[in-house]
Amino acid sequence: MTWSLLLGLSSGLCWGAADFVGGLQSRRLPSLAVTLWSQLVGGLVLLSGLLLVGPVVVSGAWWGVAAGLCGGLALVLFYRALAIGTMSLVAPVSACGAVVPVLVGLARGEALGVLTLAGMVAALAGIVFVSLQGDAATPGRRQRSALLGAIGAALGFGLFFTLIDRAAGVPGASALWVNVWARAGSVPLLLALQLTTARTIGWPGPALGMVALVGVLDMSANVLFALATQAGSLGVVAVLGSLYPVTTVLLSWVLLAERLTRLQYLGVALALLGVGLLAGG
Repeated sequence: MTWSLLLGLSSGLCWGAADFVGGLQSRRLPSLAVTLWSQLVGGLVLLSGLLLVGPVVVSGAWWGVAAGLCGGLALVLFYRALAIGTMSLVAPVSACGAVVPVLVGLARGEALGVLTLAGMVAALAGIVFVSLQGDAATPGRRQRSALLGAIGAALGFGLFFTLIDRAAGVPGASALWVNVWARAGSVPLLLALQLTTARTIGWPGPALGMVALVGVLDMSANVLFALATQAGSLGVVAVLGSLYPVTTVLLSWVLLAERLTRLQYLGVALALLGVGLLAGG
């Protein structure tokens, strides 16, 4: 269980770092272009490495493709919601997609102890508090659209978590190849969306290196998550992976000199408490 906790927590750290770098690049480039190129680069890097060391593993491929479709659409909705809404609304709502695999795990009959349940509650509360900026959300059509987008992203991320777990659980499946198949679902979807919204696909130019870093970090998080679900409970691992807002906020604090509010400090403390409870459970 300790190994799955470490892998799950590491996936959250990588996702948070990817969101931070991707958010910076989205200030210079269209968010859809950042998402498309990062997904493509991450997938190609992993595919190239796997082809060098072993044969193609097709077990779990269709589940992986389905996960990629859900994850790709969730990313589009997530970045769109960030563009038109406020982080204090979008981030906590989208991160709560961890509830979906928790409910799936319970439906499968997974037994969760008191400490585990308390840890998940504390971690989810930490996700909410760490994403709050303290200002009331401004009502209006754009904010309502952002809320709907964040809810859609949460559902998509939750389904991604669930389907990746299902793909990794197929006999003979490889967590690494599962993520290649997920890219086989997300990249064509993102390409189709790009082609329907622009005549040409925006090339990132000098920002390609940073966009590639986003893809590598995101792919690393996906692989770590898939490995974690093979070693432990889907519900617990999904909550740990959803701690990514903590990483994003802390990176903004250190690298962009942004300061945390009291609610955000409370969120970090709750998140760490949740990790401790999950480890004890």
